[in-house]
This record gives sequence, C-alpha cells and structure tokens, in this order.
Amino acid sequence: MPSFEIPDGPTTVALKTEGGFHKGSAVFGVTNKTGEGLTARFSVQVQGEGKPEWYQVQGESERPVAAGENQTVTVVAKIPAAAPPGQHRIKLRATNVNDPDNDSTDSTAATVTVPAAGPAPPPKKPFPWWIIAVAGGVLVLVIAVIIAVVALGGGGKVPNVVGQPYADAVKALDKAGYKSVKRTDKEIDKAPDTVLDQSPAADVKAKKSETILLTVAIPLPAVTPPPEEPKEEPPIIEPAEANCDPAVGACIDGFVWRGAWPNDRVCVPPESSYLARLENGQAGARRNPNGGPYGPDTCLMGYVWRDGYNGDHVCVTGERRTVVAQENAAGPSRYRACRPERIIPRTKVASPAG
Repeated sequence: MPSFEIPDGPTTVALKTEGGFHKGSAVFGVTNKTGEGLTARFSVQVQGEGKPEWYQVQGESERPVAAGENQTVTVVAKIPAAAPPGQHRIKLRATNVNDPDNDSTDSTAATVTVPAAGPAPPPKKPFPWWIIAVAGGVLVLVIAVIIAVVALGGGGKVPNVVGQPYADAVKALDKAGYKSVKRTDKEIDKAPDTVLDQSPAADVKAKKSETILLTVAIPLPAVTPPPEEPKEEPPIIEPAEANCDPAVGACIDGFVWRGAWPNDRVCVPPESSYLARLENGQAGARRNPNGGPYGPDTCLMGYVWRDGYNGDHVCVTGERRTVVAQENAAGPSRYRACRPERIIPRTKVASPAG
C-alpha cells in the first residue's frame, strides 16, 4: 500500500503571460498515511505535448513528512510564450525515498492549456525626414539674413586684446576707434590685470560707439588653511569565529557534537561522541540475525535501541540508552552562539603642533 496520499489538487492550471513566458502554479495536498516519519521525493509527471523542463517543485524536492502529517506542495509552471498552443496534463508524484521502486503515489491529472501567441505589433511608421530638410533650409536662410544685416550695418572689426595687460588693451581699442571700454574683474590664478575675455569678440564688426566689455584678472584672496583635524585611528576588527555555522551555533568549552547520525547537534563530552561512532560501527553485530518481534531491528539479548531520535534503532546497552537520553535533555544548556565580527572604534589622536 502506498505510504502517501494526494487527495487535494487542481483539475486545471491557469496561466498568465508575462516577460515572454506563460506562468502559473498548482497546489497539491500530500498526506503521510503511515505511523512513522518518512522522507518524500516530489516530482512532476507530464502527459501529452508538454515538456518536463517547463515545471518544477517549489522549494526542496525531498523533504521529511511526519507520521499522519499533511503538507502543501506547489508546482510552478514557466512555459515559453513561443510554445505551440494546445493542451497537456501534469501530475504530482510523491515517492518514498526508502523504497522508490515500489512506494509512490500520483495525484489526479491537472489540465494545462497553452494559449496561442498574440498578434504581432504593427510596423513602425517611417521617420519624417522631410521635416529635417525643411528645418535645415530655414536655418540657412536665417544665417544668410544675419550675415547680410551685419555686412550692411557698417563698423570696423574689434581688435583682439585677450592676453594683453589691461592698459595696453585700452590703448589698442582707442587706436581702433573704440573709446568706450567697461571693465569687469575676475578672481583667478592668472597674472594680475591680464585681459581674460572681450565682448564683442575679436574680429567681429561693431560700431565705433559700441562699448567694449573686458574681463580682467585680479589676484585670488589669501586663504587661511583650516586647522588640522585630529587624526582618527582605524578601528580594531576582530573577525567572526572561524568554522562556526551561525544557524546552529557551537558547543561550550569541553563539549563537542555527538554526531551519532547526520545533523546530530547535541553537545556531549568527547568520549561520548567516540562511543556513539563506535556503537554505529557495531550496530550490525548487535542485532538478532534471526529477527524477532521488531523484525530485522530486533537486538540481541542484553541490548536495547539507543532511541537518540525517533527511529534510532542502533543496539546499545541499557546504560548507554540512559546516557543518550540525559545528553538530549542537557543539550540546550551546552550550546552557545557563534562569536560575530566585532568592530572596536579607537579614540581620535590630536596631530602634533608644527
């Protein structure tokens, strides 16, 4: 009889197109019908024209299921939008990893309808290049009018005085017939009284009555350097504890992980960890070869199940089973958190005067 039952599941899977894919999901309820905890492996079975790579189980595909527990399993669909339209079906399969060839269960089939691709977007309209041609013609006409106005306006060309001392620039302008000169000062790291710019620009025609604007360099103001800030020493960084997983912590001094089975995170004295590994190696020799009331897990006379966890059927002495139970009870008091990284700031040190 199958260990798992899948009574709850959809009959159809709705799809929504976005980002070049048809996307959707289906939720199934899976129940462990046995009286013991099992590990289930979940997979998606595809019937028809669908492809397995379009589907995957959300989260871990293998997970523990307690006795009588009902878990929810979500199957996520991601189908390329270019896939041909049509229908196919999917099923969720739950397999007992301890007996994969004989113990598996399939859900009822859910129908997936792949829609046809949408209509192609309309072609783009050609760019109206004639607008640029008209604008260029208008620009040429405007430039021609400006040149004609300047040419008919009269006036001489303004001499180039940029780079000259201000007094020499005024003389050159006066000699060219430009009597009105206005000065604007600019603080800059250049030789004082040097002409930096002129308006109108050199060689531009301008009436003799027009005022020539000159930008002249003046020294930058003296700058008092700010007082030195106290030097700040870099902080002291103590690295986080090495070889310590923050998710599980570590044992306090004098204790180690027992390691009697995978992920056995009970802190015990080192000698108890050694005994646990030794018991694991002797487990086969301590079972009754003829079986018994507990089947192949029946222990020889004088030995009992270790019972470190539900399903720990390693045969040990009664004294060792008592010790293991005591270790499980005392385990939480022997844990500690991993030491995190610490940043210790230092105080500022004033710079020496000088």
